Amino acid sequence: MHLRVILCCFLLSLNLLVQAQNKAITVNKPLIDTSVHEKGLLNGRFSTGLESKAAEAKKFKEDSKAFIESLGVKDLGKKIVKTAKKKLQPRDEYAGIKTERKLGNYGSGVRMTVEEVNVVKYVEDEALSPYASEIYIFDPSQSRVVSIPTKDAKNAQICHGPFKKYVNQKLIEEGFYYMGVKDGRWENYGPENELENKVYYEKGYTSGSTISYYDAAKKKIKEVIPRFYGKVRGTYYSFYPSGSLKEDGRLDDSVKVGRWREYHEFGSGGRLKKEWRYGKDKFDTSEPMLIQERDPQSKIIFQAKEPISQHKPLQIPPMDSDDEDSEDEDGSEENGIVRPLPSYVFTYSLFLKIGTEIPFFLSEGFQNNPLTPPDFVV
Repeated sequence: MHLRVILCCFLLSLNLLVQAQNKAITVNKPLIDTSVHEKGLLNGRFSTGLESKAAEAKKFKEDSKAFIESLGVKDLGKKIVKTAKKKLQPRDEYAGIKTERKLGNYGSGVRMTVEEVNVVKYVEDEALSPYASEIYIFDPSQSRVVSIPTKDAKNAQICHGPFKKYVNQKLIEEGFYYMGVKDGRWENYGPENELENKVYYEKGYTSGSTISYYDAAKKKIKEVIPRFYGKVRGTYYSFYPSGSLKEDGRLDDSVKVGRWREYHEFGSGGRLKKEWRYGKDKFDTSEPMLIQERDPQSKIIFQAKEPISQHKPLQIPPMDSDDEDSEDEDGSEENGIVRPLPSYVFTYSLFLKIGTEIPFFLSEGFQNNPLTPPDFVV
């Protein structure tokens, strides 16, 4: 019993002695001289040559900062940690205007077409561009998107927001509308979902188009020169200072093609002034033809007499007849003369050597007086 007490006292004394020694070492530990990094190794008695380089770099950094701040630039190179929280646009809103979704469908079988479109929800939000001659609307009677003249858009369901078109459950077209005109990126897809075409619009005009204005505030458009991938291509528009359409037509690499129209600024019964017909493309060098001209009251001043066609009058061999002296209804003799017949629709039957009959149609003019020329054997 006494032996155990003596052993415990000995261990306790030993423990107190060890703690006292550790405390003495900690108190008497010399302080670290932090100036050794500035003085070099061995308190400056040994140098690596890098100390002067570090001092020069520090001085250069300070001088550069002072020079940049003297130019009025502050916080250059600082990483901005604070980021703005992205605000998501509501699904029932596009460009700040409330919309509602419509679903149209037409066709049947493999041509079954479905259109997902959004229209302006509130009538008071409708603010159509005065420079848009036509706009896109959703027609409930046809259950599809159609284009109509802007002047007829009263009480119409104006397209505004995302649009998608499916044929046989495959997406073939998608884009956006802004108050009835195309806006943003529009894409067309093929049967294998491959991208076939992509066009960018800015509120009705192809992106990149050159727009000039009458006023410095850029509110009154003078003309719109279309540009497509750097080339002047597309529909050209010019306007009067009042906003009325002055002229429109298509350009193909800066060359006028197809139909061009000029308009009166004011007029009753329509404002058409002149209608011209140019070549079919930029390589067509044919002279432009004036089709018609009207006064502000829409009265015809000039009308082209010859039929407007890109083709020459059709000529066919004479009809077979037992009587070589027979006459036409107009009194002219046949006698092997080739008669020009430019204003009718004919149906030919071409008989190949294998005996197959192939119907062949030529559309030239009207269908109210069909003729049947003789069969041709190949």
